[in-house]
Amino acid sequence: MQNYRHPLIFVVEDNPVYNDLITGVLKARQFKNVRSFSNTDECFKNITQNPDIIVLNYAYSDFTGLDLMKKVHETRPDVIFIFLSGQNNVEVAVKIMRHGAFDYIVKNDKAPDNLINAIQIAVKGEKRQTTQKSLRKGAILFFILVLVLIILIFSLSLFSDDFKLF
Repeated sequence: MQNYRHPLIFVVEDNPVYNDLITGVLKARQFKNVRSFSNTDECFKNITQNPDIIVLNYAYSDFTGLDLMKKVHETRPDVIFIFLSGQNNVEVAVKIMRHGAFDYIVKNDKAPDNLINAIQIAVKGEKRQTTQKSLRKGAILFFILVLVLIILIFSLSLFSDDFKLF
């Protein structure tokens, strides 16, 4: 994720009223960097903006949300997908999650709050993973530095009369 404080969120929703509702809820909470699209084609044409999170429906007339996720993940595997769908089908939800979706939320009266929670968890999780990766890299670099120093000291003790360890 590029920006933990203000992630770029794409909302793809073909119902204009629900699109406005979700976009408005996100902006009213803490997410100011939100772009909305009415179909998957518009979203994909703007993918060069590098969204951090894409919130989308499962079923569209031209392309499924799963198809979009697969296509985006070919070039941008770090994009987080959260499905917000009217389909209350467990098989569809499991299929989507197996293909890498972060969450599957059924559209109901609690969906906006569930979406906010899912985004907050995704942001915190990505931040934690990045911190852990940085710590691992730092530990590896420290180990390499110590190893180089040991080799340097050992080499000096072998080849220099002025510097003897033994």
